Amino acid sequence: MKIIITHGSGGPGTAEWNASLFFEEMGYDVEVKDYFVNFDIRSLRWCDTPEHKQDNFNITYKEMFDSIELPEDEDLVHIGFSLGGFYGLYNAEKFKKNYLFYPGVQGITQELLEKDYSNTSVIFGSKDKGQDKYNAFKEQCKTPPLVHYSLHDAHHAFMVSNIDMEFPMARYNTIGKIMDEQEFAELKPNHKFMSERYGYSNEKTILRSNRDYRNQYLQIIGEEISEAFPRI
Repeated sequence: MKIIITHGSGGPGTAEWNASLFFEEMGYDVEVKDYFVNFDIRSLRWCDTPEHKQDNFNITYKEMFDSIELPEDEDLVHIGFSLGGFYGLYNAEKFKKNYLFYPGVQGITQELLEKDYSNTSVIFGSKDKGQDKYNAFKEQCKTPPLVHYSLHDAHHAFMVSNIDMEFPMARYNTIGKIMDEQEFAELKPNHKFMSERYGYSNEKTILRSNRDYRNQYLQIIGEEISEAFPRI
């Protein structure tokens, strides 16, 4: 069994490396996958304000996600953070267990809604406004994730170490919208493209660490994995 970890908009950082170290110390084979590195992306901003550089990449989410090669000859457990959580929804059928921290749903297709997410657990902070987009997706799923934690007073990025910041986030008007496969395949982190196609609004977003929740939920996942994949 191997544990696959995927990152959020900031690229591989403390959330991913903390999780990797935790499970390596438990004796597991862990690999952090970077779907930015082949496309010269360091991070995504999700902003339109003058003090922040707008995202203007022409690579699509589908192309980024499809660039990750997964082993086919062993059981896989996936842990995804934010945009990496969306990767986990996109590829849910490839994993025996699929743990998604505050998944950032960028688009919905009928194919995604038809998938079986009974292997998936979702963990959000109760003050994470991105949960609305996930809920709109979940409500339409044929077999939604069976586990959905909403952690009291936690914000987006609570698994990241030493972060406490607030910024106006560009939120595109795609919430709950079912797209055909071609439209979905065109989605990309490009503010001009996304804002012209869908429109958007700016919403105050808080990113804030929570060490207690981080430790608690890594421990919970570790216990579940140990039970599902007992080692002799």
